[in-house]
Amino acid sequence: MNETLRLRDHYHALLQRHGDTAEAAQYSSRESQERRFLQLMRIGDLRGSRVLDFGCGTGHLATFLRERGICVAYTGVDVVEELLGVGRAKHPQHRFGQLADFTGEAFDYVMVSGVYNNRRTDNRRFWQSSVRELFELCTRGLAFNMMSAYVDFEDPNLFYEKPETVFTFVKQELTPFVNLLHDYEVKAGVIPFEFCIQALKAPAP
Repeated sequence: MNETLRLRDHYHALLQRHGDTAEAAQYSSRESQERRFLQLMRIGDLRGSRVLDFGCGTGHLATFLRERGICVAYTGVDVVEELLGVGRAKHPQHRFGQLADFTGEAFDYVMVSGVYNNRRTDNRRFWQSSVRELFELCTRGLAFNMMSAYVDFEDPNLFYEKPETVFTFVKQELTPFVNLLHDYEVKAGVIPFEFCIQALKAPAP
């Protein structure tokens, strides 16, 4: 089966099983999901900016920002139409669609959470081509997370990458202005098992 179709079926099934929850987006809890969002947001001041949420699901990042009084021009993209429909119903003031629907547009920040975690036949090629494309769409920066290879257990259905491999790719191929965050807990009391990359268009102020 085509990789995209397989993932569409996977997330459609999760939505049917869990409803509009963090679990439907394959997070263990809302708390762990929001801990990841906080790391992505460290890239800069999002207030008043144009934010592209790549792999948006039902728009949980939009909800997270709204609940904290952070007003942005939010655009969510995903390959699962059922998730986009839920997002549109919750956030009629924002835009949801396929990435191709917004061809030619630019965004201040691009955020990616959880997209690179599912095991594929071509994981490294996928994340590298995706990160390259998304970095071209932003004017300020791209933030994304991945599962770290520095763990003592690996789920066979998930993809784990060495953070230094990702850092080197971004540093050499995209921008000299890059941060690697591997010091945060997704689950309280559990040593870090994922990392976040911030790729900036210019030096941090």
